[in-house]
Amino acid sequence: MKIINTKNIILCIMLAPATLRAQQLITMSNKCFRQVEAGNKQNDQGQYREARDTFTNVLKNCSTKDAKEEGNVGLAIASNGLKQYDSAITAANNAIKASKKTNVMAYYARSYAYSNLGQAENAKADLQKIIELTGKNKDIKARATIFARLAHLDFQLNMLAAADTNLTKAIELDPDNPAFYIQKGDMMVKTGNYDDAFAAYDKALDLGKNDLEIYQIRTEARLKQIQQKYGTTDIKELSGKMTKQEKHTLCADMKKALELGLRNLQLDLLSSMICE
Repeated sequence: MKIINTKNIILCIMLAPATLRAQQLITMSNKCFRQVEAGNKQNDQGQYREARDTFTNVLKNCSTKDAKEEGNVGLAIASNGLKQYDSAITAANNAIKASKKTNVMAYYARSYAYSNLGQAENAKADLQKIIELTGKNKDIKARATIFARLAHLDFQLNMLAAADTNLTKAIELDPDNPAFYIQKGDMMVKTGNYDDAFAAYDKALDLGKNDLEIYQIRTEARLKQIQQKYGTTDIKELSGKMTKQEKHTLCADMKKALELGLRNLQLDLLSSMICE
């Protein structure tokens, strides 16, 4: 991110009290909701062109207020990822209008676009608006959630230090929320810090997150770690190269995920080959 005279403003966001706006009533159809979720996942994975197409379709076919708001936020994030900053500003403007000037993520996405266009004063104004919006509500859990959401967007935009700072703040405010530790673990996996990732996932387990989702996440992370270590995705080759300890740790999570209902032919085959 190109930051011109905005460092202190960004620091204020990290340290100032923050909150989410009141949760709006979800009015979009199930189909539109699934499309928004799919687009968000594409943005998470850096598939910005696909996300742009998905959110363009949402805005074409879904007319409710929340669809317009979330669709334009997603489109703004995708446009920033594609370095199409003018388009990002247009989408963010539409999200801000749909939300009646309350969507924090839209202001954040617009600030990022402004900064990359060298419009430092506009970027500062949006960051100041975020501080204003997030400083009113005293709900600690909501404040924690906004820091986590900012960390999520920071990470999407490769602002790793800001992402870590914001997520740390979220955890400090709401240390018993397992979702924040999963988010931290996912960030660590994507940067190749597997020891820290599993420490975070372990903390989520300690906090009672003991369902299919967490074991699927852990299994996929362990498998990715091993595939990267040995430079192959071939199941037979992996089986021959893995150490006894690696097999033990992978099997523990993989068996639990399969027991809880995960359906994956590759994992079934891998389990049969390496797990006793």
